Amino acid sequence: MKTLLTATFLLLLLGGVTGTLLASRGERETGTPAPLPALPADALEILEARPFVLDQPYAHEWRAEAPLVHAGYALVLRVPEALAQPRATFEPVLFAGQQTVERVNAPRVGQNLVVVVPAPERDGRVELDLARTPLWFGSLELPERLDAARIADEARAAAARGVGPARQGPRVRPFGPDETLRLRTRRELDAYLADWVELYSPEETDLVRQLRPH
Repeated sequence: MKTLLTATFLLLLLGGVTGTLLASRGERETGTPAPLPALPADALEILEARPFVLDQPYAHEWRAEAPLVHAGYALVLRVPEALAQPRATFEPVLFAGQQTVERVNAPRVGQNLVVVVPAPERDGRVELDLARTPLWFGSLELPERLDAARIADEARAAAARGVGPARQGPRVRPFGPDETLRLRTRRELDAYLADWVELYSPEETDLVRQLRPH
């Protein structure tokens, strides 16, 4: 019965957003799309997590300001399959607290997303508490169009809907500073992420090859 109810909910969710998702990026360059309906509390689960710190920062191109990223968390999420799949148009933007989340992979089958959440670092510790940080899918948008003000609006709307942190799987735990990945560049982080894509979304063989150093 629980499986049937979950499937019914996802069908209703898809029915409500399908028309919006059919528009192309070129046809939808103006306007503010409506937010998605609230997902059930157990819709998002963190399967893996690892903090990282880089010697050389990179630009976070999944938000308008493209801020430099020096640290953050790499995560594997289990999400509703309809929200994991790639789009050629506005997509349900994934947020963590006051930040947009970078989707690393785009599975055409399955529910597993490998993502990167930029976060500040202080004294060797990445300052992101996964047990307290809300994680949710917000409005249908192009993430690169969202600035700090729009992200704050999304966070307020999520809080009003009662959005909270994602469930944490048995492999997720607090990490000490000595367990943080210390890497030189984003390319080194990509090589680490490639292992997760290969494990959790094995059909994406081309992406795995792109992420691994040649």
